[in-house]
Amino acid sequence: MVYQQFFSVNGAVSAGAVILFLIMLWYMNRLPKKKFSFASRVLIGSGCGTLFGLAVYGAGRMGMSLGDASAWFSMAVSVYLGLFRILIGPVVFICTVRMVLHTPAYKETPREVKVKKQVNTLMLAVSCGVGLALGILFHVGSAEGGFGAVQAGRDSLPGVLAALAPENLAADLLLGKTVAVFIAGGLAGVAARRMSGKYMDTVKPFFDLTEAAFSIMGSVCKTVIAWKPAGAAAIMTALTAASGPAAVWWVVKFLLVLTLAAAVMLGIQILLAAVCGVSPAAFFRSGREAMTKALKTRSGSACLPEAQKALSEGLGLNREVTDEVASYTIASGMQGCAALFPTMALVFTVHMAGLAFTPGLIAAAVIVVVVSSYGITGAPGTATMAEFAAVMGTGMEGAVDGLGAMIAIDPIGDVPRTLINVTGCMTNAIIAERRLRK
Repeated sequence: MVYQQFFSVNGAVSAGAVILFLIMLWYMNRLPKKKFSFASRVLIGSGCGTLFGLAVYGAGRMGMSLGDASAWFSMAVSVYLGLFRILIGPVVFICTVRMVLHTPAYKETPREVKVKKQVNTLMLAVSCGVGLALGILFHVGSAEGGFGAVQAGRDSLPGVLAALAPENLAADLLLGKTVAVFIAGGLAGVAARRMSGKYMDTVKPFFDLTEAAFSIMGSVCKTVIAWKPAGAAAIMTALTAASGPAAVWWVVKFLLVLTLAAAVMLGIQILLAAVCGVSPAAFFRSGREAMTKALKTRSGSACLPEAQKALSEGLGLNREVTDEVASYTIASGMQGCAALFPTMALVFTVHMAGLAFTPGLIAAAVIVVVVSSYGITGAPGTATMAEFAAVMGTGMEGAVDGLGAMIAIDPIGDVPRTLINVTGCMTNAIIAERRLRK
């Protein structure tokens, strides 16, 4: 009896379920890479986990006792999500320091630099607003019971700002307080860059250390992301074993609302481009190649050359301006992966935790997501890092478990959000070029 309790099994059936679960996880990361793309392997993991979880759920409904086998499912999910939890703080800090060190120093910031940053920030905020509005409107992630109350923070604007501000760097890194870590990284980067003018020999090791840390951090992120097939299998097993077919509907509903949100955001981008003198027909005609490639490759950076060509050759805009703004937006202002998707993921997790959105949480979400977009510049797995930064940065640490479903459906959600990344970089470039032309 003691051993059964220790191993969380109460008989042959529950022991068999645990063994099959562990074999499934092992096999998911053994799928041949040459035969299956990474996205395919993640979806295979999600599908296998869903079927296995539904089988466990059905067995329980038929009265078959599986003991505490679900503890094994939850353990696997907790371990995998925990890897992302510990990465967020260091990722934001290192990326922020590196971004500042790589930013040219100006005695007086040129107007084109100010404009591209202003446009980028405003468009990120608009994308956040669309994600929050539609996510809340359609109640994505709403579930009976949730998994416990979570402290959502203060409701007054001064209280929200105080809660996001730095307090203790070690604690901020541990808790993934995105804005606080971003501020700390920004201060360190500015100080190092300022000293480099006269004391480069002194601060050169810091520059080298930052590059080394960024490379190592990137490698760690890639390793954790590479385990997504097994992680997706564990996540969907735990979710469907606990909630049954309803869990499948939750993720399907999220994808449907995400697609709708992407369509709304695309409409806003087209409208803004039209205000700047680019008709919808011209926008689609010139950007067709970039948009098609975005849907096929699901990589915004891979589509950048086509987007830049569409802006300069297709629309006849100033190439010097559009190339700079488009590349800046793809790096630090992805309106799909770094704004629309993480805000909707935040809504999903908050609703799964059984909470409602407050004005304070909405304000915190917009601030955190916009700041995070700059703070994860260059990090692998941008969308995944952004969603964890959004949830942890707003103080919703206890709701992180809800992000598991986002990992399981990531390859599907990557399609609409990548399209918005590419059309977003084109829209930003059009707006900035029009403003600078005046």
